[in-house]
Amino acid sequence: MVDDRFSHEIHLKERPVGIPTESNFELVRLNIPYPKEGQFLVRNLWMSVDPYMRGRMRKTKSYIPSFQLNKPLEGDCVGQIIESKNNQFKVGEYVLSNFGWREYWISTGGNDATIIDPKMAPIQWYLGVLGRTGLTAYVGILKVGQLDDEDDNNTVFVSAAAGAVGSVACQIAKIKGCHVVGSTSSPEKVKWLLDKARINNAFNYKEVGEDNISTELRKFCPDGIDIYFENVGGKHLEAALDNMKVFGKIVLCGMISQYNAVTFPAAGPSNLFLAITNRLKIQGFIVRDHYNIISEFCTNMSKWINEGKIKWEETVFEGLENSPKAFIALFKGEKMGKMLVKI
Repeated sequence: MVDDRFSHEIHLKERPVGIPTESNFELVRLNIPYPKEGQFLVRNLWMSVDPYMRGRMRKTKSYIPSFQLNKPLEGDCVGQIIESKNNQFKVGEYVLSNFGWREYWISTGGNDATIIDPKMAPIQWYLGVLGRTGLTAYVGILKVGQLDDEDDNNTVFVSAAAGAVGSVACQIAKIKGCHVVGSTSSPEKVKWLLDKARINNAFNYKEVGEDNISTELRKFCPDGIDIYFENVGGKHLEAALDNMKVFGKIVLCGMISQYNAVTFPAAGPSNLFLAITNRLKIQGFIVRDHYNIISEFCTNMSKWINEGKIKWEETVFEGLENSPKAFIALFKGEKMGKMLVKI
């Protein structure tokens, strides 16, 4: 039960221009309603902040609606049921949902929540390696990139390779026997990729210089790149295009370098014509189009984790009030692996 009927949530106060600031957000106090028949009350314990949320802060047409001003933001979260008037959802059970950026929320009947098993893994993993983050890497590498067990001689390049999605994508490619190269933003992340994720090569693009990424890739991928897992865009995409093999594949997962562009959309790659000469396949994807393979994903990912083949890092901010700080840190390279808020 709730000792007092007050809660807090984070609202989008104004639409950011460029990199978001804390002034774009507002911490709001409100009353917690009592659940009605068929409903239940959830207290959030963990929430995820992700780069795609930046796109929803614009007023624009996209695959998912924009966030509304002066309304709570949304995002993946894990919470515990503390009051219930729904026989299918019991007090004490843990649920995964999309009502992040708040301390409490009322389910309208269960279609907005999925029960998870806390005995299988730490509950916050359902926001990362066992959740949409891991599924995104899995879909991008194996389904969109069409990597299979016969592709063990392939060279795979992953940008933002120490990030939540990129780090898992790297390791799935390694599991499949590929030569894996990753770019990242600090010496510490390079060390983690080499020592923990055990990829073949990694480099700090800030140290190399964005104009020299293509040269760096040529050093690590002298025969070219079979699959590029794109998380960054901009100079990274141009460098990958310079080094793709004929009939190579570019998997467009995200382009974090462009999310905060004041002028939107940003200019495209200057060497896109190489996609024609090298007969490249370039495909974007949205993970929600692939929920039909969740069972397959969970089976394989759980197996790899148990075999010690997947390493995982989390960066944790404490307290709902620090959610904006956690989100802003995504765009400053101030994280390793998955960015989470412990509520």
